Amino acid sequence: MTGELFSEFIHLSYHQIEIRPHDEAGPSCPEAFPNGLIAVGDEEPDGAMIVTGLGMGQVEVTVQLADEEPPLDLDSWEEIVDLSIESTLGSLYVVGLLGDLPRKLPNLAWKGPGFYRLRVHAKGRDSYVDGTGLNLEERYSIISWPADPAPDLIHKATDAYGAGVRGRAPQTETTWPTRKNPSGS
Repeated sequence: MTGELFSEFIHLSYHQIEIRPHDEAGPSCPEAFPNGLIAVGDEEPDGAMIVTGLGMGQVEVTVQLADEEPPLDLDSWEEIVDLSIESTLGSLYVVGLLGDLPRKLPNLAWKGPGFYRLRVHAKGRDSYVDGTGLNLEERYSIISWPADPAPDLIHKATDAYGAGVRGRAPQTETTWPTRKNPSGS
């Protein structure tokens, strides 16, 4: 199952792409995005948000599943961040804010409940900031692998949009919220 590359155009709104369980509402919007690209929900696990340059429209997202940490590709991307996320339900999908579930992108929590590391790549966020419509320059890639939780790791941070997001965020320690109701409801 690992290594295959999946791709789909995601409909996004309000500068946000969600990562959330299949049958649940999206995560609470994080108060800040200290790494400038992605943050876990502030209140419960099982969710994260990617902040986009495009305000509303479509961007291409690719997903790859890996058994272990993959090698870095620093040359093809402007922003690269590793982030830990917990899946208590064994279900994490990439979705546009308030959008439909993707048809072609796989479950990021493909090994079931537990912690995963996501490597999120971004390119082209400066190309059409606050714009609407289809943006072929702005792209994202997410690689998911099972891993123990660890602090966010910024591998590359070079776009102006991300710098602005980081500049507005208080720098804090990484914490992982716990599910308030273990039944998932």
